[in-house]
Amino acid sequence: MIIDRYMVREVSHPLLAVVTVLLVIFTTYSLTRYLVDANSGLLLASEVVKLTLLRALVSFEVLLPLSLYLAVMIGMGRLYSDSEIYAMRSTGISERRLLRPVMFLALVLAMLAGALSLVVRPWAYMQSYQIQATAAATSEVNRVRAGRFYRFENSGRTVFIDRIARDGVTVKGVFIETPIEDGLQVITARSGRIEYDYTPDRDRLTLDGVRIFKKVEDEPSLFAELGSFALWLPRREVKPVGYKTKASTTRELGISPAGTDRAEFQWRLSTPVSTLLLALLAIPLSRSRPRKGRYARMLMALVIYAVYFTLLDVSRTWVEQGTARTIWWVPATLLLLVAIMYLPWGRLYRLHKRNRNRKLPANPQQTAP
Repeated sequence: MIIDRYMVREVSHPLLAVVTVLLVIFTTYSLTRYLVDANSGLLLASEVVKLTLLRALVSFEVLLPLSLYLAVMIGMGRLYSDSEIYAMRSTGISERRLLRPVMFLALVLAMLAGALSLVVRPWAYMQSYQIQATAAATSEVNRVRAGRFYRFENSGRTVFIDRIARDGVTVKGVFIETPIEDGLQVITARSGRIEYDYTPDRDRLTLDGVRIFKKVEDEPSLFAELGSFALWLPRREVKPVGYKTKASTTRELGISPAGTDRAEFQWRLSTPVSTLLLALLAIPLSRSRPRKGRYARMLMALVIYAVYFTLLDVSRTWVEQGTARTIWWVPATLLLLVAIMYLPWGRLYRLHKRNRNRKLPANPQQTAP
C-alpha cells in the first residue's frame, strides 16, 4: 500500500544517511591506524585496503543497530512534529497500522545484523588474521619504499633505499645497518638488484659498488670495498593462525566451555536482539507534540543507547573473566524498558482520574457532621 511505502521511505532515507556517515567515520579511523603500520613497512598498500574493508565489514554489525535506532527516531519524529501521524489517525488509520511497515523493516534489518554477526564476523576476522600472518612472514625487501628509513623488529635491521625502479627490481643508493653479536655491520651500495623467490624460501639482493664496515667490541674494525656482493634474505613461513575466539565459527563457540568463547557466542546472538529492541524503543521515544521539534528526545535516546551498550560490554567482560554466566540480563532490562514505554500512560491516568471523580460525593455538604 501507499502508506506502507511512505512509512518505509521515511525511515529508509535517514537510515542510509546515518549508515553512510558512521561507516565513513569508522573506516577513516581504521585506515589511519593501518597507515601507521604501512608507514613503518609492516603492511603493503594492498594489505591496508583489505584490512580496512574487513574491519568496516565487522563494524557494520554494530553500526547497523545504531543507524536503525537513529533513523526511526528521525523519520518518525518528523511525522509527529509535522502532525502527519495525527492527520492519518483522523482518517481512521490506527497507529498500530502505521507502525507495521516500520517494524517489518526492523525485523529484516535484525535478521541482516544476525547474519553479519553469526557468519560474516568470524570470516572477516579469520581473513584479517591470515593477512597479518602473511605480512609478518614476507621478506623485508617487499615492504621497503624509496626515500624512507625502515627498521624491522624481527631482525633489528635498518634499511634505506634512495630509489627503486618501476619494475621493483633495480635499486639505487642502498644503506643497510644490521646489529650483530657485540657489534654493528653497515653495508652501503651504489646500486643493486632484487631477485624475488630466488629459492623457495629465500630472496636474493645483489649489490654493486659495495662498501662494508663492521665493528665488533674488543676487536679491530673491518672495512672492505667490493665490486659485487649478495645478501640472502630468508622468507619466513607463514605461521598458521591457530585458534582465535573472534575467528571461530558460532557453532564452535556454542559448545566451548571457555569463558571468552561463551562471551563471544552470547555477544553474537545479542546483536539481532539489540537491533530489534532498539527499533522498538525508538518508536515511543520519537513521539512528540505538534511543532515541538523532531529532535526533542534525541539526547535522551543517545544516553539510553550509550548506557545500554556500555552495560553490554561490561557484562561481556564479566563473562570472559568468569564473574558472570550470561550477558542476557542487559537485553532483558532493555526489553523491560520497551514494555514500560509502550504502556498507555495517558489513558491509564485519565481512567484513574475518572474513577477518582466518581468516588467523590456529588454534594460536599453531605459529608459534614
